[in-house]
Amino acid sequence: MKPAFKPNHQSGNKVVDDFLRTTLEDRPRKMEYVPYNRFEDIRLIAEGGFSKIYNTKWIDGPISDWDDERKVYNRFGAMTVVLKELSNSKKVTFKDLNELNIFHNLVSLNRNYVSRDESNNNGNHNHNDSYCKYINKYYGITQDPVTQNFMIVMEYHNLGDLTHYIARNFFNISWYSKINILQNIIYGLKNIHHANILHKDYHSGNIFLDKNTYHENVFTNNIENIEAITGDLGLSTIEQSDNDDSNEVYGIIPYIAPEIFKGQKYTKASDIYSLGMIMWELMTGRKPFWDQDHDTDLIIEICDGFRPPIVTNAPEGYIKLMKRCWRSHPNERPKTADIYKEIEIIRTNESGNVSTEVIKSSDIGPIPINNNSGEIYKSRSLSAMIKYAEYLKSLRIQSSFMKSNKPSKKIKLFEYYDGGYLTIEFELDIDINV
Repeated sequence: MKPAFKPNHQSGNKVVDDFLRTTLEDRPRKMEYVPYNRFEDIRLIAEGGFSKIYNTKWIDGPISDWDDERKVYNRFGAMTVVLKELSNSKKVTFKDLNELNIFHNLVSLNRNYVSRDESNNNGNHNHNDSYCKYINKYYGITQDPVTQNFMIVMEYHNLGDLTHYIARNFFNISWYSKINILQNIIYGLKNIHHANILHKDYHSGNIFLDKNTYHENVFTNNIENIEAITGDLGLSTIEQSDNDDSNEVYGIIPYIAPEIFKGQKYTKASDIYSLGMIMWELMTGRKPFWDQDHDTDLIIEICDGFRPPIVTNAPEGYIKLMKRCWRSHPNERPKTADIYKEIEIIRTNESGNVSTEVIKSSDIGPIPINNNSGEIYKSRSLSAMIKYAEYLKSLRIQSSFMKSNKPSKKIKLFEYYDGGYLTIEFELDIDINV
């Protein structure tokens, strides 16, 4: 009989050790404290809005299963993992461990659902950990002995994030491959939403890609065989407990839904808006609003319905679905299950030799982002900027009203403000039905 798992090491920090103890019931959710000396060749690879990211070799690897004969836990062995350093976390709080706690809740809630499904089907199928499929895995936590900052130990993805993958490979990625990637992305978000979790920082930099070298894709002839994984749950919350009264908003302006800028609560539909922007990025190879300063003016324009320009180099049904995702009214946006079904139809239509051709033009293709420009694609606190945008908008409305001296125009302005969206269409000389 397999005994209850007991950690070999403890951090010495009560907050960390108490949390890890709650995860030790079974392998899929089990997390542990890993001594820092069990990692080799630690290298800084990225710096996000709230943390530094390293890759490293974990000498032992995570727990795989229980060896009843030897009475020990087996491990996967040496493997590359990612360490996410939490800034100023020497005196860590439970809030600092939110990312680990969200993943623990996500796996627990979805796994219970899968268990019920298995009972209904007499267990005659293999879900292959479907309760957390296409979601980044978390293994535990360690602590840098020099800085004393705690570091989250999580899965490594060999192709990096979607942002950089698109920039490197855009014109070599077929539409069929793009749809496969998008289907993985939606599946991951569907699992997150099924557990009543809101991602709240959903953008291409938090989508990671793997070259699947373990098996051939028996369902398609997709030679790239790439899997897309949704990660970075650091700002995520459980929907029913999202009672944060601090009014703090974090994120990247182009991916944030207009209702958040208007002071409304975050919902699953807000993640769907962000998904629409990711779809636009897959379609064009460019980040949304790459040519705009990410400032109060852009916030106001987004609230007024401004969206990125449309190009017609996309499969049939893709643009229509994308537009539904970024509608101004949250209740008019589709749910993840419906999006998944529609993408499956597009994927079927794109199979074989009829995939939509990616035609080069001045309207698509990666554009280098100047680090000294006004475009900021790192998550940051936006609350002060949003308040100033509200103030500016109020002044502009007053000014417009005073100039026109017609109260009816003020009413029309608000009606328009709550309406649809503005965009520009570029028509390319192609046939999307080919």
